[in-house]
Amino acid sequence: MPALKQPFFKTIPYRHLTLDVTRTPYPQENGDDWFIADQTMTDYDLFVCESGSALFRIDNAEYHLQPDMALLVPPGRLVSASKTSLGPLRMVAQHFMLYLFDRTDFFSMLSYKLLTPYSNPELCRRVCQEMHSIDSRLNHQYAPFETTPLFMVLLKEFIQDAFMAEDFLEERKSTLVLRLLQLIEREYRNPRLLDRLMETSSYGYSHTANLFRQYTGQAMKSYIIERRLEASKAVIMQGGSVADGAAAAGYEDAYYFSRIFRKYAGCPPREFQNRI
Repeated sequence: MPALKQPFFKTIPYRHLTLDVTRTPYPQENGDDWFIADQTMTDYDLFVCESGSALFRIDNAEYHLQPDMALLVPPGRLVSASKTSLGPLRMVAQHFMLYLFDRTDFFSMLSYKLLTPYSNPELCRRVCQEMHSIDSRLNHQYAPFETTPLFMVLLKEFIQDAFMAEDFLEERKSTLVLRLLQLIEREYRNPRLLDRLMETSSYGYSHTANLFRQYTGQAMKSYIIERRLEASKAVIMQGGSVADGAAAAGYEDAYYFSRIFRKYAGCPPREFQNRI
């Protein structure tokens, strides 16, 4: 199989990612009595250090968290930590899960460093300062609509900096599904798209389709049709005609397009247009 031209996480359509943040972030400033004593996390915990330092032990490995660095503690790993700096330890910590296709642990699909310095530390410091400000203003109340977008910036920067492209396993079946999704995004108008997808896969059609459903929860043909209809709806919503919508979706036959549209959207394209 050909190598990916860039890390796969940069090519995943946003609708396939689900960030689950069920607990409030912890903007904190800790003294010498701060420590973590042999805990096992049930989800991921990202620690972002602003000042001070701490020594973490995850299973049998040690990680020295310092300013402008981030440490990701995976679920199911035994973690302990203690402050090592003379001054206060100022951090933001956030529990979360990140899923691909609503079911697959995102981090299980790539190789990454648990501890990494941020390549854009100024941005991350500003984000952490804003999270501290929100936490103080709201008296430590959970405010996901305000804090989650900020955390997404920190997480995105971590993923980009911690990703180890040279260790990514191209043979993983999940990588094949991602490659199929990328091809669909590029060529959904192509009438020979199924043939192109099978040229990409080293498996037969049935096994490829089963893998696609396993990872996405959706049949491959249905996914292609819905992607085409997304394109047609976008054109129609911007004032285009039904014929324009059909062309945007890659259908030469407007009548056939209307039948498909009605089946999947629940109404004919003209009715959809009139509802807007």
